[in-house]
Amino acid sequence: MKNMPKISRIMCATILLTLIASCNNEEKNNTKSSMDTNESTHTILINAFEVPQGKLEASIKYWEDCRDFLKNQPGYISTKLHQSIKEGAKFELVNVAVWENPKAFAEASQKMAKVIGASPVEGLKANPSLYTIIRQ
Repeated sequence: MKNMPKISRIMCATILLTLIASCNNEEKNNTKSSMDTNESTHTILINAFEVPQGKLEASIKYWEDCRDFLKNQPGYISTKLHQSIKEGAKFELVNVAVWENPKAFAEASQKMAKVIGASPVEGLKANPSLYTIIRQ
């Protein structure tokens, strides 16, 4: 009986994460349900942006252009842009994207570089890296 509250919290967290994953899949217009994929095998892109002062809106617009291109590429699953709530944070924007695998991300990025090119926002610095989930 001591473990009952812990199991309850774990079940609630699992349900919440499942709901969030299903919303991400709707965003992609994918016909698979979120239960058809194994999220632990996906590749996670975390890209922290150093945004120059006065360039926030232009940086968000550039991110939106990149998102709109990438979401139509093979292997794309979802992406979300986060903004720091701490004034003066080094990384004002952080993008977290989910890809089927590193190869899909690399191929899509190469295509995007040819189509969209470098950032039109002077001084915008991206710090991308790919990750895999090792604990849940």
